[in-house]
Formats: sequence, C-alpha cells, structure tokens
Amino acid sequence: MKVLLLTTHLNIGGVGVYTVNLAKYLRKEGIDVKVASSGGDLENILAREGVEHLKINIKTKSEFGPAVWKALPVLARLARQHKFQIIHAQTRVAQALACMCQRMTGVPFVSTCHGFFRHDRLSRRVFPCWGDKVIAISDGVRAHLVTDFGLPAGRIVRIYNGIELENYRGDDPSRKDGILDDLKLDRGAAIVGTVGRFSSVKGFRYLVGAFENVAAKYPQARLVIVGKGPEEQALNRKIRQLGLEDKAHIVSNSMPDEKYLYLFDVFCLPSIQEGLGLSLMEAMAAGRACVASDVGGISELIADEKEGILVPPGDERALSAAIMRLVGDDDLRRELAQNARKKAMEKFSIKDTVKSTMEVYREVVGA
Repeated sequence: MKVLLLTTHLNIGGVGVYTVNLAKYLRKEGIDVKVASSGGDLENILAREGVEHLKINIKTKSEFGPAVWKALPVLARLARQHKFQIIHAQTRVAQALACMCQRMTGVPFVSTCHGFFRHDRLSRRVFPCWGDKVIAISDGVRAHLVTDFGLPAGRIVRIYNGIELENYRGDDPSRKDGILDDLKLDRGAAIVGTVGRFSSVKGFRYLVGAFENVAAKYPQARLVIVGKGPEEQALNRKIRQLGLEDKAHIVSNSMPDEKYLYLFDVFCLPSIQEGLGLSLMEAMAAGRACVASDVGGISELIADEKEGILVPPGDERALSAAIMRLVGDDDLRRELAQNARKKAMEKFSIKDTVKSTMEVYREVVGA
C-alpha cells in the first residue's frame, strides 16, 4: 500500500511527533509511506529512518489561503506521480488540501483529529473536509466530533496515540543525577517539571503560579520546564514577577528528548485543553508520578488517585496542593509512578496504534 502522511509542518509537538512515529512504524510494517509538509525540526528523524519527505509549502493557518491554492497542483502532481492509494491528513489545512486533491485525482483521504476545535466557524460547516474516515485520538475527541460537528459515529474510529515503549525505563537515579549536574541543580532537590510546546493551551503559566506555594513549603523543590514556543518570554516574565528566578528554570529545547523525564520527581501537565496528552503518556512510561488537568482525553490515561492525580484546569491552588502531596509523600509518589508505568506498558504501544491505523486504510481503499 502507498500512503502519504500530509501535515502542515514537522515542528516539535503532538502532531509532528505523531506523524513521524506513524511513518516510522508504517515503514516497519512494509507500507510504502512518504510524508509531505513544510518541514521542521523533526525532518531529520524521517531521513534517519529512511522515510522520504516531500516538501510542500503549506505552513499557514488559513485553510483556503493562497498557500493552499498554490500547493494544490503540487500535491495533485505528487499523488499521481507516486500513485498514492490514500492520503492521511493531520491538520485542518492538510484536511482542506487533501479534500480538494481527492476531487482532482480520486485519491481517498482520512484524517486524524488531534484535539478540540471551534465548531461555530462557517468554513467548518460549509467545507467540513474530514475525509472518508476520521481517527479520533481519544473518546473525548470522538464525542466532540459527534456532538459538535455532527459526524456520524460510524465514520469515526478511536485510536489512541502510541509511544515507543522500548525507549522508556523505570526509575533510574543515575540518569537523574547526570541531568541535575548538567543543569547545576542540587542532587537533593525535589524536581517538579513538564515537557512540551510553550503555548497558552498547555497551561504552563498555571504551573509557574502553583509552584510559588510549593517553593514556600518545600524550599528544596525546583521547577524545570522543557520545551520551546511562543509563551517562553511570558513564562520567564512570570517567574521573575513571583521571585522564583533561583527555583524555576526554563530549558529551551525544540527536539524531543525523553532524558528530561527522568529528572522529574513529579511530572505535571496543566493543560487547558488536551486531546490525549502525548507527553503525559511518555512520563507514565518513564515511571513518573503525574499531576494533570482533568480535561479532554487525560482522564482516559489517568484514573484519579490510581495512576496520578487529576485537578481542575487553571486551578493553581488545586495544582499546588496535588504537587505538595507528592513531594511530601514518598510512598504515594512511588505507588502512583509504578501504577502509571504499568498502564503505559500495557496500553500505549505505537505498534498497536499503527496496526489499528492500517485497518482503517484497508477499509477505505477496500484492500
């Protein structure tokens, strides 16, 4: 089967990582897969895995803007040249482009819905562009598609994102010590942290606010936020405003690097919206005790008080209280971390994601 994964860009983030991992493991399953996008930080991973990347300039947020119309004949030509049997679109722009390409070439397409979107936009109503099948990354996203967009339930397939479980080990104190030394942090420090794109929807500003109380109660605690994005300056500004310069640290890193997960005693995902939570899945696989917002698909990953602690989104008081419980209770922290890792090892394999996705492809193309 010849498959094209189409996305806006390959920068760090859930969609980029999903696309690259899906391409990598589709290839391992014998699928002739290529990726088309505007490129980005993760492009080198595709090259290393032997997956061809087709550069198309669609780095735009306007689904019917000039960039899309210019890219349409390019995509149609590539579809015919490579004889793709199916196109798998990852973003709204990619969906619109794949939909128009289908009308020109007859190549069917499916899409993955990675989160929650405004359903009152006229363009969504007039040009839904969801594809022959829609993959929802969680039951929460699936319900959103049915309730808010009116998609028939039978057209939607829920397939959880998966991760490369072999990349994650349980608790490894030696790895933590090495990273503490690199960041010049005291080896006795309790580290609270998170990893992800610095965007407002991730709610990292609430984590900084919550950490003020944590630091007051546990002076040895430190906050480490790893990632890159438009909110970086705002996060640094809030750290300064709260007088946390010596206790909260921003590590600017645009590439995925699971080593930082082993630094954290407590991992936090304080999102305002979240389709599922790839970084949370990774933290669970690494055996971290987790605190996360009870939004979107997160409750499908974590049962409250079993694999982690769930808190209301945007609630700094509840977030700080949960963090302090885990910092102050070694037994609870260890129990939740062990439960989280066990669930991740049983439920979050990228191999299961790929096999289920291949079944969708076969259904659409009739193979």
